[in-house]
Amino acid sequence: MRNVRTIFYYLGVILIAFSVLQAAPLVMSAIYNETVEFPVRIYAIPALLSLGLGLVFVLLLKPHAMTTRLSMAVGTLGWLALSLLGAVPYWLALDVPYLDAVYEAASGLTTTGATVFTGLQWLPKSILFWRALTQWIGGLGIFTLLLFAVRESGARHGLMVAEAHKAATARFSPGVFGSLRILWTIYIGLTVLCGVALWVEGLSLFEASTHALTTLSTGGFSIYDASIGHFAQAGYPHAVAIEYTILGFMFLGGTSFLVFWNLMRRRWRAVAGHTETLIWIGLLVVFTGLVALADRARVTDVGWHTHIRHSLFHVVSVATTSGFTLHDFSASWISAGTQQALFLLMLVGGCVGSTAGGLKVYRVSVLGKLLRHRLRTLRASQREILPLRMGGRRLEPVEIERAVAVSVAWGAFLGIGWMATTLIGNLEGWGSLSAMASALGNVGPHYLQPDVTESLSHWLKLIYALAMIAGRLEILPLLLLFTRKTWR
Repeated sequence: MRNVRTIFYYLGVILIAFSVLQAAPLVMSAIYNETVEFPVRIYAIPALLSLGLGLVFVLLLKPHAMTTRLSMAVGTLGWLALSLLGAVPYWLALDVPYLDAVYEAASGLTTTGATVFTGLQWLPKSILFWRALTQWIGGLGIFTLLLFAVRESGARHGLMVAEAHKAATARFSPGVFGSLRILWTIYIGLTVLCGVALWVEGLSLFEASTHALTTLSTGGFSIYDASIGHFAQAGYPHAVAIEYTILGFMFLGGTSFLVFWNLMRRRWRAVAGHTETLIWIGLLVVFTGLVALADRARVTDVGWHTHIRHSLFHVVSVATTSGFTLHDFSASWISAGTQQALFLLMLVGGCVGSTAGGLKVYRVSVLGKLLRHRLRTLRASQREILPLRMGGRRLEPVEIERAVAVSVAWGAFLGIGWMATTLIGNLEGWGSLSAMASALGNVGPHYLQPDVTESLSHWLKLIYALAMIAGRLEILPLLLLFTRKTWR
């Protein structure tokens, strides 16, 4: 019972902090005079529920020492609870089934970007802002923001581990609080820069702010059904510049924030020698070439510049797991070769220490180094010792073990989820695989046809929502939740 008390006490702290964030749509509702048609209770009810539950847990329970296992349990329960509470505004305002609302909330908080809503431009501004805000909150991980409300440094460190266990990376500063402050300073600064750039290029303040929130977070929620393709279709004068701006900031969102910190401190050698970033850029260049080659027949229709721009945009969008699109992925616009290339990028994802999802470039690189090392070992003599290195640094056994463990868990979850959704929903195999990979990698777009997506059963939506949360937590914390020792 001691573990249970500790888990739910810190879950209560998170719920109290989250209730404050739920007041933000109230401000937007008042600005756009929506309080008559969409009354205050739509946002007040989930805020009060979150606050009430949080206070009950905090006042009635006494916590004990936080461990890594307990922090991961709090992390998993936190993501589940916030998805359930974050769904209430959609449920009340739009009169949609509650499970559809949960799917939308989970998609937002995990920055997946898949949506069950259509006619987005006609939705209340406060709802659209809430969708964008959930992605921005989830971009760096919900707890990296809400941990400012946790007073105990040991607990704060443990809860941060629940979302940052994915790979060993250098901290920004020795203290957890200092690292959080630096991380959020960079994140807010880049978001503001993105918003200002989009506003200067002709978007309204609301369009610019919502898209800035969902670009840096690599979330992909747009306020238009056609996503970023809307601006060219609607004849915006600077549509091309808007595409390039979003493309650039998606790339920044998918790059390790440690690189930006080194840039700010003028550590040029550390930036130039960051192995993961170099591999990341190389992947983007190679896959852009592959996509451009696979769809080369379109050059005669749109010209080389547009073709290369569209190819690069979609490669960066999928690789960063943003999910913004210029064209519908499930339509005949992209070839089979492009679908396969983008599917591989769904699996890889972005960099460690970024807002992107997926397996991560670092982890894939470690697996590649491990394979290469094994081949070298087989060729070498028995007396020769070959250390496993990456970027001039020796890889520690714990790093290798973590990379292998998460990769195996990720692959197993993908396989089981693919089979389950195919059998339950009677879905086409390739489309079902892409949908599960998209959910697990927090990407958004997939290759199921739109009419199939709209008719997904509640069970399938629930499975995909759980896959989004599992992918965001990178599987291991979710598995720990089902071990008996966690609750003793």
